[in-house]
Order: sequence, then structure tokens, then C-alpha cells
Amino acid sequence: MVRSISCRVTLLLALLALPGAADAQGFPDRTMRMVVGYAPGGTTDLVARLAAEFMGQDLGQQIVVENRGGAGGVPGALAVLQAPADGHVLMLQSGGLNQAEALGTPLPFDAVAAWAPVGLVGTSAISLVVHPGVPATNLRELQAYVRASGQPLRLGSPGTNLSGALYAQEMGIEIEEIRYRGTGLVVNDLLAGRVQSYAIALPGILQHIRSGGLRPLAIASATRSPVMPELPTTVEQGFPGIITSSWFGVVVRAGTPPERVARLGQSVTRMVADPTMRSRLSEAGVDVTTDAGPAFFDTLIREDRARWELVVRRGNLRQ
Repeated sequence: MVRSISCRVTLLLALLALPGAADAQGFPDRTMRMVVGYAPGGTTDLVARLAAEFMGQDLGQQIVVENRGGAGGVPGALAVLQAPADGHVLMLQSGGLNQAEALGTPLPFDAVAAWAPVGLVGTSAISLVVHPGVPATNLRELQAYVRASGQPLRLGSPGTNLSGALYAQEMGIEIEEIRYRGTGLVVNDLLAGRVQSYAIALPGILQHIRSGGLRPLAIASATRSPVMPELPTTVEQGFPGIITSSWFGVVVRAGTPPERVARLGQSVTRMVADPTMRSRLSEAGVDVTTDAGPAFFDTLIREDRARWELVVRRGNLRQ
């Protein structure tokens, strides 16, 4: 028995002597931050708060959500990139930086290379919603209404919204993009009728759809959402080119020690496997991932950037 215990102690000491092993065991060692590049109340903010709650408990440290809205998420990104690369400052991203970069927004960093992907939480197909005053209940009716009116469709945007541009390109209609500092502000003006439409992932708009304050016309997917199965897809309505979704994932600054990225990634993996968290995210309209790994997430980010570059080129939207 003494020999067995001695062997176990020796093995433990050997493992702790490996590069980064002791560091990973002691991380995190203080309160953490999760930065969101948008104002409170939107889809990304909702997912961030659920992720911060679970990961904080899982890692044994409080994670404070910090909202830094405006400019397509750039101020929020800079807050993370200017912090030490030690894994204590996270960002919940949802693709806004890829869209900003595609549009030609000057970025003091590369929208992909600046980050170390930690893990994907989930995705949510983009729905097109309108104010009830817009006389349309589906995409074909909206297309006919806009063309007959001779006026562009006023579309709200939280900084950048290339999903709205994709809808417009495929439907052959003109839009007037009206930009705001965050989703909450867009929704307020949409409810008041000051803008007519918004292309947004379901989590940020479900309560207003269910209350009747807004009318959904379609969801940009090949399959219907389990959260709102009565909502027809873009494909069903004759627009197979309108396939787009928001993704929600945790990243840290590039250069963060790999063992710390791995520890954070393990927490994300546990989160998306947790039945209670999967249920809470699903109820909010998020399609929870089945592969939270950083390699899969990195591929998704790069494919997302390429998709928006194509939309910008096709519409000559680069600023």
C-alpha cells in the first residue's frame, strides 16, 4: 500500500511538473470579465449572461458581463485585446466583427487572427420581423409591397446588419439601413413604428413576437425552428439563397496560454452538455452546438467571414 501511494504521489508531481500544468490548476485566480460588443437586451447579451453564469460556477470565479456597444463591436473587442492575454477577460462574439471588416470598417486588428477561439455555444437562424403596420405576412407579400411603394424598406441595424442586406439582395428590394448602438434601441424604434423591419436571431425578439408587438415573416434556414415551428423558412417561401444565422461563442485574446484556453474550452463543453443549460438556451431560440471544440469553432468563424465578404462584393457595399 505504501508503495502504491508513493507511486501515485510521484505521478502527480510529474504531471504538475509538465509545462503549464500547475498554471492551469491555479487558473482562474480572480474575478473574470465577459465583454459583449453590444448594448444590453440583445441576443448576444442574453447568451453571454447565461454563459457567464454557468462558467463562473464551473470555474469557481465570478464572471461579470460588461457591455460595450457601438461601432459593430469594435470598442468591446479593443477592451479585450488591450487586457493582458491571461484568460481572465473573455468575449462573447456573434460575428459582428466579421461583418464590420467585410464592410471596410477600419479595424486596428484582424477580425480572425486577433483571437483564440475557446468554444462555440450555439447558433440561431436570422428571422425577418416587421412592425404590424407593414401589410405583409410573408416574404412574397413584403416584396410586392416594397416594390409597389417606390420607397426603400426602413431596416433597423445594431451597427452593421449584413443579414438584412442578404434578404434584400435575394428578394430584389431596396432597403434603407438605419443604424443604432444596440439591439435594444432597434427594437424600441421598431415597436414604435419608426423603422419597419429588422433581421435578427430569434432569442432577441421572441418575447415581442409572442406578445404580438412584432410580426415574423420568415426564418433564414432550410429547416423550421423548434422554438417557433409555425414560422416558414426562407427556402419554403422560394428564397433558397437566404440562409444565414448568428453564432455565439467565447473567445480570448490570441497569445493566451494554451492550457488556459483549454481549461476555458472544457468549461464551454460542459455547459453545452448540461441538460439545464441546453434547455434554457433552446427556450431562448438558440440551437445549441453538438461540437463546442475550438477547431470546429475556428472553421466556422473563417467560413462566416468569407460569406459576408461575398455579400459585400455582390452588393457593392464596401464603405
